[in-house]
Amino acid sequence: MAEMDVPSYQTLVDRRYREIYDEEYASTLDQLPLFFSMQTSDSFEERRGSVGELPIWTSFGGSLTYTQFYEQYNATATHIEFTQAYRTSRRLMDDDLTGIMRGDRYRKMVNAGIVTRQQHGARLWNFMSSNDNMFYERSEGLPIASDAHTTRTPNVSTATGFDNLTTAELSPTSYRALRQQMRRFNYDQGYIANVIPDTIVVPIELEQRAMEILLSPGDPDNARRTMNPEQNSAEIIVPLHMTDANNWGLVNRKMMKENCVWFDHTKEDFKSIIDYETYQLKCSGYMRYSFLVFGWRFVAWANVA
Repeated sequence: MAEMDVPSYQTLVDRRYREIYDEEYASTLDQLPLFFSMQTSDSFEERRGSVGELPIWTSFGGSLTYTQFYEQYNATATHIEFTQAYRTSRRLMDDDLTGIMRGDRYRKMVNAGIVTRQQHGARLWNFMSSNDNMFYERSEGLPIASDAHTTRTPNVSTATGFDNLTTAELSPTSYRALRQQMRRFNYDQGYIANVIPDTIVVPIELEQRAMEILLSPGDPDNARRTMNPEQNSAEIIVPLHMTDANNWGLVNRKMMKENCVWFDHTKEDFKSIIDYETYQLKCSGYMRYSFLVFGWRFVAWANVA
């Protein structure tokens, strides 16, 4: 079991080292509120579901025709516990000449906790085109991005308007095509939903390419620099922990917040104690959370081959 003691931290107790740099490189930018609606939970799990729309009206023939809307798919999130702990010997705290071991004992643990949450939140993008059951399950049984979405409304064709997946790499042409594809999404009754994307999601490696496409007044891929119809048509979001360098997508931010929900069951909780027999300082942190996604029409995704 790991213990922080003098033999492993010689520079902290050696007077020849006039200054020790306390490295802090981990990005502690909290991007979760960009992707999710943030909620608290007092249950071991959370469920979210949805119902569809009513069909279009029918002509009146002397008596009313009664219709109905139908229950659609749901998702269930199960909270997971996460912990971290370390222990420090009494002599290391006493002999530390830098103050690092006697400083904020939870600072590095807090930073690590933030990064942990960001990496888990990035699963929204990293598993967009595959089923991810770490935190939640969707009753549709398909990835969020799929070319074969279905509806529970009977007698509705899903041949068109139920596909939110492509494989095209990012370019002005593919951006325009995916934007049109998203606007052609159908809702559960099979009619056009006209979902208008207002944000492009790209990894760090594609940020400059997205800026060329969306911020250039002239077509970035045309030597004549003709007018760029994509200019200012979307904002750019760069998830820092998105792992694939080629995938990208379009989202409607309002719909994303409605369909992507983060649940904090237990906020970060820190405790410390001095062990009676060993005089070790023991510190620990605990948190418990989950998230779910239950609808798919907020996003059109490019899983680049």
